[in-house]
Parts: sequence; C-alpha cells; structure tokens
Amino acid sequence: MPLSGFILHPSSFGDMHLRVLASGSKANVLLLRSGATRILIDAGLGIRKLTAAFEEIGDSPDCLSAIFLTHEHADHARALSRLLRRHPIPVFASPGTLERLRPKLPERAQASAMTEGFVEVEPFRVHSIPISHDAADPVAYVIASGDHRVVVATDLGEVPDALSRALSDSTCAVIESNHDEDLLESGPYPRILKDRIRSSSGHLSNRQTADALAACGRNGLQHVVLAHISAENNDPELALNSARRALEGRDVQIHLTAQGVPGPYLDLSLTQTYSNHER
Repeated sequence: MPLSGFILHPSSFGDMHLRVLASGSKANVLLLRSGATRILIDAGLGIRKLTAAFEEIGDSPDCLSAIFLTHEHADHARALSRLLRRHPIPVFASPGTLERLRPKLPERAQASAMTEGFVEVEPFRVHSIPISHDAADPVAYVIASGDHRVVVATDLGEVPDALSRALSDSTCAVIESNHDEDLLESGPYPRILKDRIRSSSGHLSNRQTADALAACGRNGLQHVVLAHISAENNDPELALNSARRALEGRDVQIHLTAQGVPGPYLDLSLTQTYSNHER
C-alpha cells in the first residue's frame, strides 16, 4: 500500500558509507551502510554476482535492512526475485514500478509503494523524486542521515526542479553522466536508439550533468559519483573533465564508475575516500 511514513528500526547506528557495486547499462547496484543498517538502491546484478560482490567487501545480502528500486528495468532489478526468495527483505518502490514487478515477486514479498512520503530505516530517511525515463514510474532517491544527504539519480532524460533542489542540498551526488553528445551522434547505434537516449525520457549527457552540477552553487557538496557511463557513447575522461569544469574552484571530489568494476567506496564521515576510480 502507498505510505506516508514508514519506519524500520535497526539494532545500532554508525557512520555513513557508500559503495557502488555495479554501474552501467548491464547492472546497477548501490549499497549504503551505517552501523548495522544496510540499504540497497537497485539490484541489477544477477544473484550469483550480487552475492559475490557482497562477499568481496566482507558483507552478505542477508544483512540488508531494505531495498529501494528506481525502476523495473532488468539492469536495476535483475536479482530482486531470487534475492527475496532467499531473504525476507522489505522492498520499496514507486506504485508503477511495483505494479510491473509484482508478478515476478515471491507471494510473501514485503513490498510497499512510495508516494509522497518517506521511509525511515534508521538512521536513514529515504524519499523519492519522480523523474523522466522510459519506464513505468521511475524515481530518484534522496537518502539523509545526520549531516549527510545523498542523492541517487540515474536513468533520466532531464533534471526536474525537485531534483535540482535536492542536488543543491546534497553532500554527495550519485548522478549519471551517460553519454557525450558528439560520440553518441557519430557512434554505431541506430537512429531510433540515438533519439531515445537523447530524449527527455532517455539519459543525461555529460553536458546536462555538468549543467545540473553547476546549478548547485557553492553548497555543501563534497562528493560527486559519475554513474551509468556508456561504454559505447562516452569516454570517462570526457565525463570527468565536463564535471570538473562545472565544479571549478570548489573543493568537490569527483569519482568515476566503470561497467563491470565495483567502486568507488566512500566513507562520508571522513575527508579521506577509498576508490579505484578517483581522479
């Protein structure tokens, strides 16, 4: 049922850690951890790869407190059904996303629809923001804990005002920088797919992402994670340089993700970060 406020109580509290387990057109998984609480944003890896990714960081899916889905596409929800058969984890998503996924979910799955309210998985408070993508009812997420505010926005063709305001009030932004406009135009994709990607229900270009970051002004933004970088229509250096220009003169660390490679890992309570892709 839609909810206006839903609270889950964990056993303890701690610092806020962010780990990208997968990012790209093949799979997307983001883990946020604080003490005994772990929440997953999307579950796009296959169950074996997802379990292996948890083992690599010394963790396990059975420790998850909740799962939040941005939309129903396979690269964001591939492991969900099998994961829920193994572990009774509460799942939250928009009403339209749940409607599409429910036939695939176990009969006893604990699935709740998010509308205008929030979900509190202490110490995290999560609320969603509607975005435009070619899915049933896609959303971005804002996850707050203490002084930290993380925005997760991937798979969107434009940045709505509500998301722009959230980015301006964030300490960490995980945002897609999917394609370079020139590389997309000159690349091998058929015209119908190129038009889909660049449409308002497609994906953000490096330029659009840079514009969104520049609009944040000089707020408390400390980290930017550039996600969902296309292997065919982008170059990590182009994405990185575009974001750097947008944030010039500001003390913001920019991190790259890479398809098939986990990372970065950020301890948001520290200025020091740990990342294979930090530049």
